[in-house]
Amino acid sequence: MSDLTKGTLVQHSSLGLGKVVAVEPNALHVFFPDSDKRFAAKLRLPAARSMLRTEGIEPNQWLTGLSAFAMDEATGRYGLSATWLTHDQAIAQYLELHPEGFGEKAAGAARKPDRQARWAAAHAAWEAKLGQGEGERLLAAGDLSLLVKRGLDVEKHVAPLHPPSDEEAVRSAFSDPELTGPYFAALFELLADKRGSRARFDALFAAARALPAEPAQQWLVATLFPFIAAPDRHVLLRPRATGHAADRLGCDLNAHAAPAWGPYSALRALSVQLLEKLAPSGARDFVDVEAFLFVTGAAKRPSTKASGLATPRSHRAGARLDGAASAARSKP
Repeated sequence: MSDLTKGTLVQHSSLGLGKVVAVEPNALHVFFPDSDKRFAAKLRLPAARSMLRTEGIEPNQWLTGLSAFAMDEATGRYGLSATWLTHDQAIAQYLELHPEGFGEKAAGAARKPDRQARWAAAHAAWEAKLGQGEGERLLAAGDLSLLVKRGLDVEKHVAPLHPPSDEEAVRSAFSDPELTGPYFAALFELLADKRGSRARFDALFAAARALPAEPAQQWLVATLFPFIAAPDRHVLLRPRATGHAADRLGCDLNAHAAPAWGPYSALRALSVQLLEKLAPSGARDFVDVEAFLFVTGAAKRPSTKASGLATPRSHRAGARLDGAASAARSKP
């Protein structure tokens, strides 16, 4: 049974393609997307062994990326979140709220800026105040007070998007000049590295962990400015909101502690695949993915039978989202 380990994709003679989510001495817990249920099936060993094979299975990154399985004490089964949504269900709910998709909004009456507009304004402010080497120049000159002021001027464009607990998080995190300097140094080095190497992220996360803030707020500060400066390369991770939305899509970011590479790389891998899936609706960068995850976190779980929305079966048929988040954790 050495080939039947947690995470292995298997083909069952009658239940179809599945993923091993847990192994017990006398049983396997296997999630079969075609069952349209959030719980994994419990297969007794050794009887089930003859009905399973692991050879000749085509890669299925959507199924591989499902990682948010937990034991349900009431049923003794492993399952996804009770509010789990298929990607097609989540996209349908986003488009129900935003029929125009992610494209340009039609001209009309005055309206409050939406999320994407606020992020665009913050990006423009970054380019004007800290872009084109201006941030590095201020850092080299030791003018941390002006550097922090301009950073806060950039952040104010998206401050209304912060939850109440994060309203003053950035300002508080930048209260100690001795710690703020190393943070900005690591930030500018990361932004200058177009490849976004893990070493640069590790340095930024270490600098963020040293800031006077709670872990969740350290995550915000660590990922906010890279996301604003280069939304085509970097993603925003808020442990509670982003983690909840990802969990609803079956991806466990495991971002409960302070900033680190593993959760971030998992979110980025998920975001890359989401962007590919959302592109036909006009999504262009990770700002659109952030807006999608925001809606997904609050969306109601529809009744599959009542709504007629696509189930995981549609992913197998070719419309699946290739969210290889779990595999990305092992990549540098």
